[in-house]
Amino acid sequence: MDQQTKIDFNQYQQLFSNLGETIWLNHAGVSPVSSAVAEGMRSHLEDVLTSGAAHTPEWYHELMNIRRLASGLLGGSAKDIAVTPNTTYGVNLIASGLDWKEGDEIVLSSKEYPANVYPWWAQQERGAKLVWVEEDENHRLPVEAYEAKITDRTKVLTVSHVQFATGFRHDLKRLGEICRERGILFFVDAIQSFSVFDIQVEEWGIDALTTGSHKWLLGPTGIALFYTTPELRDRLTTTFVGADSMVDSLNYLNYNFELLPDARRFENAMLNFHGAAGLQSALEVVGRFGRENIETKIKQNSERIRSKLLDLGFEDHSVRGEEEWSGILTLIPPGGDPTGCYEALKRRDLYTSVRDGRLRVSPHAYHPEESFEKINQIFKAALKEI
Repeated sequence: MDQQTKIDFNQYQQLFSNLGETIWLNHAGVSPVSSAVAEGMRSHLEDVLTSGAAHTPEWYHELMNIRRLASGLLGGSAKDIAVTPNTTYGVNLIASGLDWKEGDEIVLSSKEYPANVYPWWAQQERGAKLVWVEEDENHRLPVEAYEAKITDRTKVLTVSHVQFATGFRHDLKRLGEICRERGILFFVDAIQSFSVFDIQVEEWGIDALTTGSHKWLLGPTGIALFYTTPELRDRLTTTFVGADSMVDSLNYLNYNFELLPDARRFENAMLNFHGAAGLQSALEVVGRFGRENIETKIKQNSERIRSKLLDLGFEDHSVRGEEEWSGILTLIPPGGDPTGCYEALKRRDLYTSVRDGRLRVSPHAYHPEESFEKINQIFKAALKEI
């Protein structure tokens, strides 16, 4: 790591100094926001407080900057990105917007987060069929497992880039190649990976992608990003529409159902501009410090914590292959009581989570050097209590 990167990360850590004694190791859940994000949101609220909606045109202009910043992290065009309320909204736009025929198949993991299950599940009433892919004994979901489930009836393959309970990271490039070859729509939930790992939607053949801001991006809740290719947009029945979906949207009484040609058609009404201000600030922080630098630091921090927990006798269930790792660690504490361990840690102001019968530990890049010994001591103390 060069000197500039070290300086940058000292500054990066300062953005989270308001956490005080709290140690947040649950970034796979809902994350703290940085002081930069808080200031962005505070500035917007101050604007509303002092000027009402006088600056609404400027708020819409800032959405253009959000799309531009997001396009740099997604490898796609800004015109193909919409700002939406949450990750699930994006899944529903695709699932409900497709034309389903009896027997159309949707291939997905049996360990998906519910947001990437229920919108597809609901399409069974329209004739669709869910086809489940099982994890292997090492909590992996290799490309071959998906390929084995594909038939000539497969319409959609949907994955979370990083699985929420295990941390397994899918090979989106290879999955995209298979989908292109077979004429299958490829959908990605990127909330556990966006802003940390490389994503190239156009190059990898991703037809649609959705991601919220409140996990690894360290932004606010209630605001998200949604990407679609132009070709897919034209295939969708747009089931959620409003004034802002339309061309000439300010001509209120001239009803003319002409959808905007780009992804803005999915921004159908007044947005959460307060959240959008925080989203923009979160994207700017990533641009300032560099996605690649953040990825490298998360790997270092997660490996450091993992090594110490193994020394303490934790049973490791994490997926750590070079192209499969993520910031999510999953472990079982000595004695086999992850919930008791979680509660004991929480009492000491260290926050993790329990998923699928395992303790989930998900550090980020901003933890200062002096926190790691404290983390180790807190885990030692917690183990004595369970």
